Amino acid sequence: MKTFKEMREACWTGYKQVGQKKKGNRMVPNCVPEEAPANAAGGGNIAGIGVGPDGEPGVLPRAAQKYKKKNKEDLKGRMTKFLSQFRFKEDYDKVELENLINKIDGNEEVISNQVEPIIKNLKRKQENGTYNEQVGIKTFRYVVDNQIKSTVSEEFRNEVAAHLLSKYLWTKNGQTNIRSQ
Repeated sequence: MKTFKEMREACWTGYKQVGQKKKGNRMVPNCVPEEAPANAAGGGNIAGIGVGPDGEPGVLPRAAQKYKKKNKEDLKGRMTKFLSQFRFKEDYDKVELENLINKIDGNEEVISNQVEPIIKNLKRKQENGTYNEQVGIKTFRYVVDNQIKSTVSEEFRNEVAAHLLSKYLWTKNGQTNIRSQ
């Protein structure tokens, strides 16, 4: 069984001890990677080994350039394939908008306690001539804000409210009217 001191001085996984080094006033293990390449110390001509432009021994510059170009094209193709698996923010927002609208529409309590009074209020404002779209969006924002518990942008909340408002609007002879529930 290892002592605490041995465990404390042991090298990390993937490293091996190669002698000791001085750290402060004491000697500690010198830990190096287990599979260090022959020219791990850096580029240049190390111990008589001819090192190519990318730190690879014995590689001609034109061969290295050809390899880089091939790898770049391959990487570009793999990245394109990888990124195509993900939805863009606009697609994500559209799905979230539809989910929130469905959540509001499916809740009878929200419809009867919040949406119906808003529709009555907007109809009254329309009859008085004080209705405009901004007022409608602002009133539906109360419903949206009550349904969203997480941090969502102001623009997204307004978009949902505008979508809810458009659901209850109808146009006849160029005049916008509010649909009863």
